[in-house]
Amino acid sequence: MTPARELPGLAMSRSIGDHVATPIGVVADPELTSHELTPSDEFLILASDGVWEFIDSQTAIDIVAPVLRSHGATVACTKLILAAGERWREEEGDYRDDITAIVVKLPCFKH
Repeated sequence: MTPARELPGLAMSRSIGDHVATPIGVVADPELTSHELTPSDEFLILASDGVWEFIDSQTAIDIVAPVLRSHGATVACTKLILAAGERWREEEGDYRDDITAIVVKLPCFKH
């Protein structure tokens, strides 16, 4: 095997449990936080590191909240993804990481 074939390339898999990239810094351990939902919580943002690299939690809230109230979760999520992409362009030019997000309007379950 040539040296170029010993490590994953640009289009490598980033799935959980993909340990072939461990020597170059890819980890399969997610960063997790916990929050007990309360009646005052309006929405939940689940997003990949491509969102959080240049957008902090408060900025994400500021992007999502007004759009969610006026246009719903899909449009709010799209706005967050577009904002993340723009931040990547500003900071990194043509390169960007995976940008994945889900916005859930709360309460999402009825008893």
